[in-house]
Amino acid sequence: MHKMKCGFIMENEILSSCGLFAGIKGRDLEKLLGCLGAETAHYDKNAILFRAGQPVQACALVLSGAVRAEAVNAAGQHTLMAWHGPGALVGDVLMSTPGGLSPVYVIAAEATTVLFLPFRQIMGGCPECCPAHARLRENLIGEIAQKYWAQRRRLAYLSVSSLRGRIAMYLLDEAKGSATFSLGISRENMADYLCVNRSALSRELARMKQEGLLDYYRDTFRLLDTEALTRWAQ
Repeated sequence: MHKMKCGFIMENEILSSCGLFAGIKGRDLEKLLGCLGAETAHYDKNAILFRAGQPVQACALVLSGAVRAEAVNAAGQHTLMAWHGPGALVGDVLMSTPGGLSPVYVIAAEATTVLFLPFRQIMGGCPECCPAHARLRENLIGEIAQKYWAQRRRLAYLSVSSLRGRIAMYLLDEAKGSATFSLGISRENMADYLCVNRSALSRELARMKQEGLLDYYRDTFRLLDTEALTRWAQ
């Protein structure tokens, strides 16, 4: 891990687009980051940001690169729980859990730069009682709520018994109304996220492509028959 000064990130467009800093701009954002004692850090691929079994005292905003959250069972098998790219907030739920320990490893999926924001400074306020600090806490609650509903949605995927139905529900959600979109994850990670065998996933996707339900190239998908996919998802 290589820590860096915070100044350069004011030029990073991620800050102005992420939900955590919604409504906080320009000078107010710069002052807020200084008040929080925010620090940036760079991680090489496969470096660990958070370890399972350890407390999390700060959340990390992904400025560039990507991180993955992995659970490890007693047999040492890794299961992908989540994948986060630029603009994603990681560790916000964990740091907000009193006495909670991380149940997962958070690992840099590639060369990654993050912005660390300490929980105590976020919740403690600042001497000036600035509106930006209060807005930050409101935004943090919103981010945590979104994580809750995302986990509920994943449980919905896993409750679908058929592999095709599980794939259809997931892709329809990820499309967000667009015909063509990129998942941003490998086929192996997609299989882990849906808790299915990678070979079985690849075979089923090939069948769905042959039947004209969808088309794909690597992690980019194009939904050709959303009505049929919706029926499978239901």
